[in-house]
Amino acid sequence: MSASSTPTPTAEQAPRLGFGIALGFLSALGPCAIDLYLPAMPEMAGALSASDAGVQRTLSAFFLGLAAAQIPIGSLADRFGRRRPLLGGLCLFIAASLACAFAATLEQLVLLRFLQGMGACAGTSSARAIIRDLHRGHHAARLMAFTFLIIGISPMLAPLLGSSLLRLVSWHGLFVLLAAAGGIAALCVTLFLPETLPPERRAANWHALPQAYGRLLRTPRFLGWSIVAGLGTTIPFAFVTAAPFIYAGLYRLQPMWFSLLLALNAAMSIIATQAAPRLLQRFGATRLAGTAASLALAATALVALAGHGTVPLVLFQIFSGLLFVIAGLILTPAATSALDSVGTGIGAAAGLLGTIQLAVTALASAAVSLWPPTSLMPLTSVLGGAFVAMVAIVACLSRLAPEQPG
Repeated sequence: MSASSTPTPTAEQAPRLGFGIALGFLSALGPCAIDLYLPAMPEMAGALSASDAGVQRTLSAFFLGLAAAQIPIGSLADRFGRRRPLLGGLCLFIAASLACAFAATLEQLVLLRFLQGMGACAGTSSARAIIRDLHRGHHAARLMAFTFLIIGISPMLAPLLGSSLLRLVSWHGLFVLLAAAGGIAALCVTLFLPETLPPERRAANWHALPQAYGRLLRTPRFLGWSIVAGLGTTIPFAFVTAAPFIYAGLYRLQPMWFSLLLALNAAMSIIATQAAPRLLQRFGATRLAGTAASLALAATALVALAGHGTVPLVLFQIFSGLLFVIAGLILTPAATSALDSVGTGIGAAAGLLGTIQLAVTALASAAVSLWPPTSLMPLTSVLGGAFVAMVAIVACLSRLAPEQPG
């Protein structure tokens, strides 16, 4: 029996190894495409006769493509099932990655990175929809935590892998390897991921899709948890935006040392992410997220008050580690609860969830960069505002309907 004709699994079936491997590849594509080529940027600037800022636009183009494709991919997944849009997106990722390897100008590379980001979006958006098709509550949270684990590990390992590979290949070769990774992901989808949306549950026509998005935007629980997920994603992104200036400017650390501290923070987030499903089952989403956000708000307020003087590096590192733990504890409950609040149109919900996350994160990261990075105030102001909003939203969500743990 072919993969395409495999019966849709039921929620009671335990995920198989192949299913987990496929989800892992889909979750890792985007982060690897972001971070693998970062060590090659100086070489790329010289090869393309571009400035450093020009090469950095290739990163912005990828994020823009990742954001732009969320809703279209979700719509296609609800109309035609999960596998066909997913495989189509992976084919776009493979083709764009190969084309990036042969780009002759910066303008070509920027455009191709945009297309590569659109292709990578199919992996992250479809993985969430597939998980929600098969599971709810605690079981969905465990699988979601696994994808966040892969997403968390990839930025730690990808730059190191990229640096090592540059001793063997040029920057062109890194994009060829990304194309190969996309090919492996497509093979895993073909072999291990069944179609999880049967024809009778698909959107009957295109006219139903705008109504689906309108319904989602009018669903308080979905909208609230999606914003909380975006605010949770804001924590690491806002910190990473400000961290190089804080570590190098305020604490005079060399890049190697603050890179190690950032890796330590990422490790803390990974540990918390894996603990989140068990805590979610025990305490429920609103209690877990509300407690975590309140704790983070109190810690941020203390650092902001002390920030007028000098916060010792050890205390700042404890604070930053706490932030990444909080992010790990919030992301899984928020994303799972957002999708659990939706009865139909899971693909649209996964796409809209991703769009809201990226939009909130981009606004917060941009806000951090508005002030000169000469103190901790930009970071603590943005994070403090995010935690105030998070506490308020979770408090409102807790009043919408009684929620049982798990």
